[in-house]
Amino acid sequence: MTKVKTVVSLLVVLGMLVTSCGPAPTAAPTQVGQSTPVRTAVPTAAPTPEPTQAPQCLQIALSIGSGETNSLDPFAIPTAEQAVMINQVYNRLMDLDNDFVLHPELAESWEPNSDATEWTFHLRQGVQFSDGRPFTARDVVWTYQRLIDPNNPSEAAATLSFLKPEGIIAVDDHTVVFKTDEPVTELPVLITTKNTWIVPYGSTQEELRLHGVGTGPFIPVDFQPVQQPHHFVKNPNYWEPGLPKSDCLDFYVIQEATTRVAAIQSGQVDIVEYVDFSTIATLQADPNIKILKTSGASTSLTFAMWVDTPPFDDIRVRQALKKLVDRQMMVDTVFLGYAMVADDNPIPPNSPYAWRSTVPPRDLEGAKALLAEAGYGPSNPLRLDLYTADFMPGVVAAAQLFKEQAAEAGVEVNVIVGPPADHWSNVWLKQPFVNSGWDPRPPGTALAICYRSDALYPETHWYRPDYDAILDKANTTVDPAARAELYKQAARMLTEEGGELIPVFTLGVAAMRSNCQGYERHIATSRFDLRYAFCNR
Repeated sequence: MTKVKTVVSLLVVLGMLVTSCGPAPTAAPTQVGQSTPVRTAVPTAAPTPEPTQAPQCLQIALSIGSGETNSLDPFAIPTAEQAVMINQVYNRLMDLDNDFVLHPELAESWEPNSDATEWTFHLRQGVQFSDGRPFTARDVVWTYQRLIDPNNPSEAAATLSFLKPEGIIAVDDHTVVFKTDEPVTELPVLITTKNTWIVPYGSTQEELRLHGVGTGPFIPVDFQPVQQPHHFVKNPNYWEPGLPKSDCLDFYVIQEATTRVAAIQSGQVDIVEYVDFSTIATLQADPNIKILKTSGASTSLTFAMWVDTPPFDDIRVRQALKKLVDRQMMVDTVFLGYAMVADDNPIPPNSPYAWRSTVPPRDLEGAKALLAEAGYGPSNPLRLDLYTADFMPGVVAAAQLFKEQAAEAGVEVNVIVGPPADHWSNVWLKQPFVNSGWDPRPPGTALAICYRSDALYPETHWYRPDYDAILDKANTTVDPAARAELYKQAARMLTEEGGELIPVFTLGVAAMRSNCQGYERHIATSRFDLRYAFCNR
């Protein structure tokens, strides 16, 4: 074991100990999401390794592990650690940048027919999977048919509801056609989700879980769900010339925030994927560290309530809990300004698809009045168990602040903090009031992924056919303005009636050693691109 791995392992153990206590063709952009960075001068303190030296792997610290649910199968990706792993192994047909603009990956170009009921994708030729198999159209067909299998739907099935297995057709080895019953003018965006990484034809969940085979820049080595580190090596047959820049990657799960800081300040890791907001000032003062933050809304913090379960089946209770939150205080005190106020739906208020651009301030008296109407008061206080965990920076502190603010309205909240690694497998979707978080997505996807009646992750039990009908209509509405109005209608329903209290969108903040370059923090935690990343040592 190298010195780096030994020291980082000690840091990881320390972190765990501490944590245990607490009609014309559509022109596709010609460049891939990020431009190739310019190599800077090599620092004199870190001479360039001789070619005969063993490769030095890029060392990355992740903030939360997935536990035994960790997998290299893109079929279901409930946690950030799993998303990071999968990003290294696979490609999608297209990539989405921070503005949700499409860029070609395995599809070089695409175009619709005259009414957008048929989309043709022209695939990149000469691409191989890491095991040597050629990439062809049948791999694309298999990937999407597997995701929408009605007998075993993936977490992407709800957002791909406009697709039918028989409508995904391999015309030849390098051409795929998607046919739909109605026009789907945003089909290329809608089929670019965190699950639509292309897997080989015939591959199964059992095969991919530990042995992911993709066309991506890196190859996993002896992957196990719980492992320190997760080791990946450069794919020698990767199709983008000159990429990836690094020969290998090592991923460590370091759950404790101060331990992650110590690891990057000492140079034992090169990148910290998620920086706790309370440690940003310390890192900013270190000349050896660069802070990388998103320019727009990143992960949403949600308080998910089951709308079919008392007391949340009473809309007055849900509305009262939304009114009593001081969102701006949460932005300022918990997230230290690295967040923005949200409006209880997954569309940020500054988006052109938001149903309103200004979120009303806290209305404590209005909350009390609604609770009184619902039968709660000093002699019969509303009592709630809120399940949470440090699955992303600030969550537990936000839950505690919510408890304090709720108490001012006479609501007694018992905050139950569990281990982060257990939250997604043992708590989320199993308790009626939990903290959760979601990556930003285009509106058609964001409004569907956990809110459609057929969603795999129905975290609020929002089973509303009238809501589903709005999204179905939006998917098949050709006029952009009319489609935007439908998105706004759906978002408004969630704000006013839904079971999701979403007080803030956090900004994504990462840290990188100053002798490293080529990594940018994407607004989506699930997009972790290390193709261009390398360090001068």
